[in-house]
Amino acid sequence: MERSAIKQNFSINYWSIFHIIVFLGITFFFSKLVPTVQPLTHYGMNVLGALIGVVYAWIFIDIVWPSMVGLLAIGLLDIMPINTLFNKGFGDPTVILMMFIFVFSAVLDKNGVTRWISMWFVSRKVVQGKPWLLTFALLLSIAVLGGLSSATPACVIGWSLMYGIFRICGYERCEGYPMMMIIGAVFASQLGMALIPFKSLPLVAISAYESLSGATVNYAVYMIASFSSCLLCLTAFILIGKFVLRPELSKLTSLDIKTLITEDEMRLSGVQKLLFAFLVALILFMVLPGFLPENLSITVFFKKIGNTGVCVLLVALLAAIKIKGKPLCPWRTMVNEGVAWPIIFILAFVLPLSGPISDPKSGITDFMLNFLNPLFGAGGSTNFLICIGIVGVILTQFINNTAIAVALMPVVYSYCTANGMLPEQPVILVTVASCLAFLTPAASSTSAMLHGNEWVTTKAIWKTAPILVISSLCIVTSVIILTGKIFL
Repeated sequence: MERSAIKQNFSINYWSIFHIIVFLGITFFFSKLVPTVQPLTHYGMNVLGALIGVVYAWIFIDIVWPSMVGLLAIGLLDIMPINTLFNKGFGDPTVILMMFIFVFSAVLDKNGVTRWISMWFVSRKVVQGKPWLLTFALLLSIAVLGGLSSATPACVIGWSLMYGIFRICGYERCEGYPMMMIIGAVFASQLGMALIPFKSLPLVAISAYESLSGATVNYAVYMIASFSSCLLCLTAFILIGKFVLRPELSKLTSLDIKTLITEDEMRLSGVQKLLFAFLVALILFMVLPGFLPENLSITVFFKKIGNTGVCVLLVALLAAIKIKGKPLCPWRTMVNEGVAWPIIFILAFVLPLSGPISDPKSGITDFMLNFLNPLFGAGGSTNFLICIGIVGVILTQFINNTAIAVALMPVVYSYCTANGMLPEQPVILVTVASCLAFLTPAASSTSAMLHGNEWVTTKAIWKTAPILVISSLCIVTSVIILTGKIFL
């Protein structure tokens, strides 16, 4: 009995061992296993091996410990001195910014500010008795929540509100409207994840490009494009629902949202009002310098401390302010509960590699140009935008979307540098396109939850999701092209 229990506890997962062997083989022996193709160099092959190996591990194994091994590989393969590596990785301002953003978001979530924002949208009088307006408001609230936190909690909170609506209205599982909305919550949360450029995936993707190019992406233009795309994509979802899916909505007409949300829940407490003010300040302080004249004192101040300094300043104030003897931001608790360490390790691994990827001695940039020019060279910038968007959307259905966004940034950098194209458009498009990851279970964590949700069938997902992905990509591409013509 004891022997069988021990055997069960120490059972071997052969697939895991296989993936680990492949990961280690690619990471450390890529230059020996794969012939070097000109203009790639031995150094460039080592860089590619480290990158491809760790991305493989992110997909099939885990994120944290393979990233640690990848960091060691960068040093062992003489890609970069180990001390420089860790300084550029964990010491990068973007990594620090991400950590403080996570802490800031955790404070908002713990005090119910993010849930209040979601409830505010669906409790407006204008949506009462109007099922499609209620649907739009609910999805918009999920998208905004996804922008303020991340896609997974936004989707979970959205589903919790929807379940209450389904229950009160008498909807059963796998009926038309519930299935549409369960899919819609994932769709909206993924769109929301792309809204704000200093959150999660957009921050990682944009930082990867900025590290490669040494240039900065205009956050104001990004937010104009991302918010416009989100609103239009949600509108497209409503139109698809109304004219293609056509669910039964009569049960929604008599819904009173007050049966789901009490008046007390809609009142902001003093603490919540203060935190809401901090949230508004965070967004304004990060965005305003892009709109204000450069010689203003406030512009100079915020540009000196940068986005990282803004977030550090606000978190410091939250930690200093005490309510009933307790800090608004109990640092250790918020770090434990709020910091998503996998994202931190993705950043710490990716950011140091940006330099070697663009280094002429690696040959990677020239190799990419040789590969891209036959595909994109004759079609101009618009053709490149369309193609890179399609590539991003297809790959993100099967591979971690953050990894895809990061992996495509060297392609964007190489093409834009060689062809004199403005980088903002393809950077924004790749970032948003990588968030349209909800077709297969491997696409994202929210997509995995969707395929396991008992309220929706697999047939309904495959009937609806492809339409949403294709229509959204067309909308986002059009918006970014138009935004570029107006603002860039």
